[in-house]
Parts: sequence; C-alpha cells; structure tokens
Amino acid sequence: MAVPQELERFVRDALAAGMPRPQVESVLAEAGWSPAQVRAALAEYADVDSPVPVPRPRPQLSAREAFEYLLLFATLYLSAWHLGSLLFDLVNHVLPDAADPAYRVVRLGPSMRWSIAALVVAFPLFAWLARRIGGDLARDPVRRLSPVRRWLTYLTLFIAAAVLIGDLVALVYNVLGGEASLRFLLKVLVVGAIAGAVFGYYLSDLRRDESGRDSRGIGRALVTAAAVAVLASVVAAIAVIGTPPAQRQARLDERRVDHLRQLEAAIDEYARREGRLPPALETLGDETGRRLSLVDPLGTTPYQYEPGEGRRYRLCAVFATDTRDGTTSLRQDEGWRHPAGRHCFQRMAPEAARPEASVD
Repeated sequence: MAVPQELERFVRDALAAGMPRPQVESVLAEAGWSPAQVRAALAEYADVDSPVPVPRPRPQLSAREAFEYLLLFATLYLSAWHLGSLLFDLVNHVLPDAADPAYRVVRLGPSMRWSIAALVVAFPLFAWLARRIGGDLARDPVRRLSPVRRWLTYLTLFIAAAVLIGDLVALVYNVLGGEASLRFLLKVLVVGAIAGAVFGYYLSDLRRDESGRDSRGIGRALVTAAAVAVLASVVAAIAVIGTPPAQRQARLDERRVDHLRQLEAAIDEYARREGRLPPALETLGDETGRRLSLVDPLGTTPYQYEPGEGRRYRLCAVFATDTRDGTTSLRQDEGWRHPAGRHCFQRMAPEAARPEASVD
C-alpha cells in the first residue's frame, strides 16, 4: 500500500521524538487514518532499539529487473497457451469427431508443429529465468517487494482465475445441454489443470512473501513437473505427426498426390471434350492448356498413366510413406490414401459432353 507523504513524515517525527508505536497508532486512529494505512506507515521503519527511526530497505525498480520479469511472465503465458493447444490437438487426434469439418483435420499437423516449436523455445527459457530469479530472491529477499513482480503476479492470478471461471462455466453449460462427451471433458481437464497450477503456484508465492519462507524447493518441483508434462506432450505429438525426416517424406508425397490430382483433372477434361481417354500424358498439357508435372518432385520417377477398358484408367506413382491409416499425413482425404512404394489409383473418366441442340 502506498503511504501518503504527510503520514510518513508524521510517523518518522513521532518515532524520532520517542513516542511508542501503540500511542502513534492510537493518535492516528483518532485523527481518522485507517488501521491499514497506519500499519503500512509504521512498517516503513524497523522496530529496533535506536535513538532515531531506522527505515526498512525498499525495493528499487531497475530496467534489468523489469526486463527479466516481463520476459519470465511472457514465456510463461506462451508456454501455457501452446501446451494447452498441443494437448487439445492430441485429444482431437485420439478422439476424432465425425462432425469436424475437413479444414480442422488438415490444420492438426501445422498446429502441432507450431506448438512444439513454441514450447521448445519458450519453456526452457522460462525454466532458466525462474531458476535465475529464484536464486536472486533467495540471496536478496528484499527483491520480493519489487513492484513489477507483484503487479505481474497479480495480473497472472487474474488471468488464471478468469480462465478457471470460464472453464467451469463451459463445463456446466455443456453438462446441462447433455453434451459432456469424453473429448470435451478431457479438454476441460487440460484447461483446468494448466490454469489451476499457475493460479495455485503464484497465490502460494504471494503468501510465502508474507511469511518469508524459502520457496525454491517448491518452485523447482513445479518447474520439474511442468517440464515432464511438456516433454511428454512434445514426444506424443512427434509420434503423431512424425519426425522431421518423416515429415519431409510426407510433404513430398503430398506433392505427388497434388500432381496426380492435376493429371486426373486434365484427363477428365480431355475425355469430356473428346469422348475418349487420352493416349498418353506427354501431350495432355498442350491439348488441355494446363501446366502439368509428369515426374515426381525429386525429378527422378515419372508418373505412369495406364488407360483401361471404356472410361477406366489408372494413375501410378512411387510413394515414401503409408497414409492408409490417416496418421502419417493429416492432409490427404480417403480417396488418395496410399501405401509406401508403387501404388496405382483406379479412376473413371466422365462421359463426353453432349453438344447443345441448335435453335433454328
């Protein structure tokens, strides 16, 4: 609490004149000062045996301290957000919903990669800063009174409390609506666990400021538990989307499928216009005006086109990954799933377009 200057001067002069603290409190109370203001003013001076008032040390805000605390809490928010996002994506992958639109399934892979990247960068920085600042506070307890630290701590408590309240409101709303599925309950649990852990730690941290006890052991235990949760989530996500080399092979296979889609569209256009299948792929681009790729992205293996009976034909390519279970590639729909190695897709060309009847 900020102490008014006139109140601070009176307390200093009264203590310097030898007035006992209880008498100072009584006089100020009769003058209309609140008990909280009086206690805060008396707390500015140490209760020691001295002929003059001895001021207690006051925290000094430095640019370095502000930078450290701003970076600490920024990395905390970033880590908490992306840990929740990553766990949400894992829940969506393990418990898919048939009602989800296709774009959500397509975005799972990139969303997981963003969350992994953010956690790999932000969380180690947060853990290092928390350890560094914790050591500084242990060596100099006065720094616990830092204004920027207390402001950011209370802001964090407010955000965590708001998230917890919103989480509980969403839970009650969905339960009343009969929509409390396992997938939804797991997401509620994720939000509650992350926000509750942040709220509980910083609330106890403020209380430890008042008691003056060393909290480094509790802080290390919580950071260790958070590190285990982050590591487990990252490992599980990598198991879903694949390692970086596997991701590259999956992207190459997606390019191959895109090329085959373009070839299919060109063949269908040719068959609709000419009433028959094209004899080969080499002249298809010139005849349809499309820019087509006839070899895979590496430029080593050509795509194969095999005309069949009637309007049936096959498009073949050599793939590096197996997407039949839908876990290797989160982008390809069921019509283009394939095993590793050479695989051919069976297709049916459309019938020839009927000419419009002339009007005399």
